[in-house]
Amino acid sequence: MKIEIEIPDWADERHIYVFAGIELLAFKHVDEAWKIKTSRCTMCGNCCRNFKGVDCEHLKQDGTRWVCGLGLARPISCSFSAGSSRYEGCSEKFEVVNG
Repeated sequence: MKIEIEIPDWADERHIYVFAGIELLAFKHVDEAWKIKTSRCTMCGNCCRNFKGVDCEHLKQDGTRWVCGLGLARPISCSFSAGSSRYEGCSEKFEVVNG
């Protein structure tokens, strides 16, 4: 799927995020290129364990996966913060979009 939209000039001074539900698909930080998700989360939960020195109290095991117990009510800051920014071994990857 390809989406083309005209972004207003005032947004150049803001970070921009694109989601599918609560999953981050792509983002553009101020003065940086767009990055698009190339590898999805495996739901290992490691990005929410020992984050800033504590385990998130909302992390719940669901079979072999670890999910946020808040579901759609999870804080937006958790959704737009890529797991790879919190956990070095994260499977979630983003790559720079050419053009």
